[in-house]
Amino acid sequence: MERSRKMNCFERRCNGWFLITTSVILTLALVSQWGCAKKSKAVVAAAPAPVRMVLLPFNVASEKAELRWTAMAGPILIAKASALSQDLDIVPLWQSMPAAVDAAGASRSLTSESAATVASYMTAKWSALGEFSPAKNGISMMIDFIPTKASLVPFRYMRSSKLDSVGPGFPEALSQFLNYLVARPLQTSKKSQQSLTSLQSLAEALDREYWWFVDAEPGKAQETVSNLAKSDERLAHFLFNPSLYPVIAEAKQ
Repeated sequence: MERSRKMNCFERRCNGWFLITTSVILTLALVSQWGCAKKSKAVVAAAPAPVRMVLLPFNVASEKAELRWTAMAGPILIAKASALSQDLDIVPLWQSMPAAVDAAGASRSLTSESAATVASYMTAKWSALGEFSPAKNGISMMIDFIPTKASLVPFRYMRSSKLDSVGPGFPEALSQFLNYLVARPLQTSKKSQQSLTSLQSLAEALDREYWWFVDAEPGKAQETVSNLAKSDERLAHFLFNPSLYPVIAEAKQ
């Protein structure tokens, strides 16, 4: 009898431990499955907000008359490259040029401080300010991407080559800057990169339009704008004020 009671007691204890252990295992299994279920939910990342940027005329020594037109060719090529970006919101040049002219003054030269001031005035986060200078093998190009906030660090791109070989440097500079911002890369394009010299006449028209190195003649580039609107409507809208050039407004419609 005594032995039977001890056996029954031992069995009850074993059964109790078995039930407790089973309960713990089941609880852990449920928690684990619930955790896995939570982890398995797809996380949808929100698309990044476009980065608003101002493009400024490039600094060119005023005594280098043969290079003056490149001051306006620089922002043209950056604007063309920006068409391949999903994360840049470029301020139209015709909107930012009055502020750029005021900031540059008679010297027609901009600094990182004045570039940031223009960008801030246009409610942009960054400005792109370049510089062309003669080099042994042709021309030296430097592009500074300057933030409006002092807490951010500027980004610089440099390239030296022949005048007609500097064109590919613009999408390369923009691509490196987007990597710096951890933004989406430039989309690929089958179009060949336009050379700097092929834009000379357009750059000179911009100079006359906005009074950079020559006297201003706004609204008198009708033929140039008309041809540009046919070949590159987006660039035409970026460079010229549609209120002065009806052909741009008509193309948009």
